[in-house]
Amino acid sequence: MRYNDRVKIVTTTEDDDWGDTTSATSDWLACRITGLSTQMNMNVFGKYTSNALAVHFKNKVSKVDYVLLDDVKRKPQAVLQARKNTVVIVEAV
Repeated sequence: MRYNDRVKIVTTTEDDDWGDTTSATSDWLACRITGLSTQMNMNVFGKYTSNALAVHFKNKVSKVDYVLLDDVKRKPQAVLQARKNTVVIVEAV
């Protein structure tokens, strides 16, 4: 699989003292963006969503709160660990 696409991820951390949250944006990460099959869409969303995308990261990603795809912040619907890679399923706009 070729990882020709690039996305950024956003993670949020909480400060223990005051409960404030800070967000950190990563550098560009190598990934491959593909569409989803009908079966996977029905399992994740409960109904068929034709515009869902799967983002296959080249390595494991520990925490993903948001994915920046085409400068749009998308919340992942599912985060799967496949072999030694992370797959994040987001709904396209």
